[in-house]
Amino acid sequence: MTTERLSLFVELNPWWRTGEVPSSWPGLTRKKYLNEVLKWVEDDFIQVISGIRRCGKTTIIYQVLDKLMKEKKFNPQNVLFVNCDDVKVRENFKYLTDIAGVFDSVGTGKKLIVLDEVQYYDEWELQCKNLYDTYRGKIKFIISGSSATLKTSKNLNFLTGRMMPITITPFSFEEFLRAKKITLPPIKGDFEADYKGLILLNLNAILQEYLEFGGFPAIVLASADKKSQMAREYFDEVIYKDIVKLWEIKDIKNLEKVALFLAQNVGQRFSYRKIAEAVGENKNTTQNYLHYIEESYLIKMIEYYAKSTAQQFRKEKKIMLVDPIFHTSRFGLINNGPLAENCAYVHLAKANTKIFYWKNNYEVDFVVESPMATPIEVKYQNDIKSEDFKGLYSFFKHFKKVKYGIMVTKDRFETHKTTDGRTIQLVPLWLFLLSS
Repeated sequence: MTTERLSLFVELNPWWRTGEVPSSWPGLTRKKYLNEVLKWVEDDFIQVISGIRRCGKTTIIYQVLDKLMKEKKFNPQNVLFVNCDDVKVRENFKYLTDIAGVFDSVGTGKKLIVLDEVQYYDEWELQCKNLYDTYRGKIKFIISGSSATLKTSKNLNFLTGRMMPITITPFSFEEFLRAKKITLPPIKGDFEADYKGLILLNLNAILQEYLEFGGFPAIVLASADKKSQMAREYFDEVIYKDIVKLWEIKDIKNLEKVALFLAQNVGQRFSYRKIAEAVGENKNTTQNYLHYIEESYLIKMIEYYAKSTAQQFRKEKKIMLVDPIFHTSRFGLINNGPLAENCAYVHLAKANTKIFYWKNNYEVDFVVESPMATPIEVKYQNDIKSEDFKGLYSFFKHFKKVKYGIMVTKDRFETHKTTDGRTIQLVPLWLFLLSS
């Protein structure tokens, strides 16, 4: 039996024979995530890599393994990658501890085990705790899975103090451009300097593709006639394989109605009552559905910017998608404005900062604290009129310490000074999406 199991390991880990990860596996290098994983790889923590389905988690793991082997941090024969979704794996190894036990019995030296799609094992949290406690200092563990499954586990407390979470998202605009073989000059993190370096590339045409089809790696590289169908399949996978299965949803039709309502109304403010009325469901069930959909990383609900938590709770939420293709693949390209706003949100979210919206008589699309509040208004157009500034002006009036705001445009780049000395920087969307 042990010989059969080791043969399966050899089949799943070609570097045991060749000494390296197959060159076609790592894909586009995503330095942010690669460096984040590598930073903790020599510590004992179980690294938990999660993210929406198809965002590139496994590819990043291959990049990590490739780097570790090339830098000789681990002997290739001491690196084990196991896809827990593989039926053959689950037939040969009833428990995760069986996998570790067989691997531990061969060879010497520090070892690394990657358990991809770990949620396919029952009580994986408790099993991973046992792995950590048994093999700490001897075997390093990296686990991965869909966000909904890993984030909402009832038994995740078993791993408290033992894990280091990392969340992966679809391609940023910069990664999208690299995937399209577009070479960028060094990004300096200064709007004016970067504008001068990037303006000659005429990025608006390629930006339009990103607005419509987003950043899921396989969709970015797919032909135009396949992109929307792939996105619909991704959407259905999240609904059926994550949400329905994890939360044992019985009324799947109404769950789909809620998810599609959210995808259609990207950038809109809403209350639970409004959505419940729109889809013909009661408020409590609708609120639960929204929670499940958000935990699955399909959407994010943006809260109102206020110093009072109670005030935030009472106000409407604002809907953003993890990727714009969940809108365009279902409803087509109707208006670039909401898609531009959604792409601006996706970029801000990658900085792991808290994002809000604000509204009084006028609305500000986003407010970020870094540490001073910065209001950001998205006007994806070049004809900027005086009324387009009213949201930012109103925000400045209510928050007198705030001296700087941003307006994201289509092509306009200029600095606007208010009569009371505030600064509003007009920035093209393509430049904003490449800023740090």
